[in-house]
Amino acid sequence: MKIDPSDIKIKIKLNSSATILAQATVILFDTWEEHGWKILNSNKTHEVFQDKVWIQSPSYNAYGKWRELVFIDDLDLYNSVQEKIYRAYKYLKDKEESLSPKTDLTEEDYEAIDKM
Repeated sequence: MKIDPSDIKIKIKLNSSATILAQATVILFDTWEEHGWKILNSNKTHEVFQDKVWIQSPSYNAYGKWRELVFIDDLDLYNSVQEKIYRAYKYLKDKEESLSPKTDLTEEDYEAIDKM
């Protein structure tokens, strides 16, 4: 089965932390949820997003080494997931700055993000 980026939705929760800017949930086919994605503050500018962020897939620390829980073999799909996470984060961050805090994305928001 091939996953198309249109089969993926993103939920974002903004944080007030200086290091973890937001947490993301990747939703596949409206049924499978992957919690634990993070948008982190970075010292380096992301080469695609041109923002000082780093997107980390769910991972855990075992014996001093970080191990990823989610690994996407298809690099194009992985980049699409990261792009969707970043666009949803940026959209919600901009929305929060202009309106009310901690808002979940609506269907209209998803449509607006997909058109970006």
